[in-house]
Amino acid sequence: MNRQISIAEQHLVKVDGRLAKLIEKHGPCTLLRSSQPHFHTLVWAIINQQLSVKAAQSIERRLLQKLGSELFEPDHFYRVQERSLRPCGLSGAKVRYIREISRRVRTGTLDLQQLDVLEDDEVAELLMELPGIGRWTADMLLMFSLGRLDVLPIGDLALRRSIRLHYDLPDDAGMEQYVRVAEKWRPYRTIASWYCWAAVD
Repeated sequence: MNRQISIAEQHLVKVDGRLAKLIEKHGPCTLLRSSQPHFHTLVWAIINQQLSVKAAQSIERRLLQKLGSELFEPDHFYRVQERSLRPCGLSGAKVRYIREISRRVRTGTLDLQQLDVLEDDEVAELLMELPGIGRWTADMLLMFSLGRLDVLPIGDLALRRSIRLHYDLPDDAGMEQYVRVAEKWRPYRTIASWYCWAAVD
């Protein structure tokens, strides 16, 4: 994987001068070096929905402490009461999403390991059939757990803010303008997105 990242960085430096400056400033991409189990990443992504990074990290830390674990696992949420998790900062809706996904994994109606052999769009389609899962959450799993190299999480506010800042787009830029900027990053839009995030952290 390290070699793939290196190849991606070399490609991005050649095709995009602005991104080349970000790569020089922030050093080697580390996004794909700490991939987590699919279920853990899915819960992490649900926690992060519509929250700041800092707020989500706080909730994740409290929840893991309560569960006495370093990773989220389906058994953690078996028969757990919503009221017992709410003090960790999770909304009632997110608790229900996680519990239902956990139930499907435990009963075998959802096999997250099958995601490994599916194409990106197939992964997204399967995940978005789950409660509380939209395209952004599916993109997070594709990037952070499956290590797919050409994902553009255009629904991410921080990514769009960074693209506006570094590519001089107006505040009211349409989605097609962001996609157009990112077109030159193919087939390594995941790596390019990581650098855009790093530039606004």
